[in-house]
Amino acid sequence: MIGRVVSTKMQKTAAVLIEGKKTHPLYKKTYVWSKKYLVHDEMGAKLGDVVSIAPTRPISKRKHFKIIKILGKDEVALGEAAMKRVEEEAIAEVMPEEKEEKPSALSDQLSAETEASKKAKDKEPTGPSEGGKVEKEKKVESKGKEKSESRKLKTESE
Repeated sequence: MIGRVVSTKMQKTAAVLIEGKKTHPLYKKTYVWSKKYLVHDEMGAKLGDVVSIAPTRPISKRKHFKIIKILGKDEVALGEAAMKRVEEEAIAEVMPEEKEEKPSALSDQLSAETEASKKAKDKEPTGPSEGGKVEKEKKVESKGKEKSESRKLKTESE
C-alpha cells in the first residue's frame, strides 16, 4: 500500500494516510475513502513523505505495518519552496535592489545646512515680547492623561 505520512510525533512510529476511490454498489456514485494506519518507522520518514507500507507481525496494539520504502519527499514543502523562489525572482525583476552609492559633496553640503538650521532654531532666544508678556506651555495631568495648555503669563521686564 502507498500512503502519505501525516504524523511523526511518536518514537519509531508514523501515522500514514491511505486514500482511494470506490464506487457505491447500488447507487454507482464514486467517493473518496481514507484510512489512517500506525506504522513502524525505522527509516526516518518525515511529515508529508510518500511511503510504501506492508503488513508485519503485531508490534503493539495498533501497529501492524512497517515502512518498506520512502517513495518521495514532501511534495507540499517542495512546491512551496519552488513558489517562494519564483516569487523572489519576480520581485527582483520588478524592484531591483538599489546599490549604496558614496555620498557626493552636494549631499554632504545639504545635510550640513539642514543640521545648522535646526541648531539655529533651537538657540533662538525666547525673550519678552510685546508688553512684557511671555507665552509658555505647561503640561497638566488629568486622570492619567496629559493635556497641553497654553497660558500667557505676565512678567515684568527688569
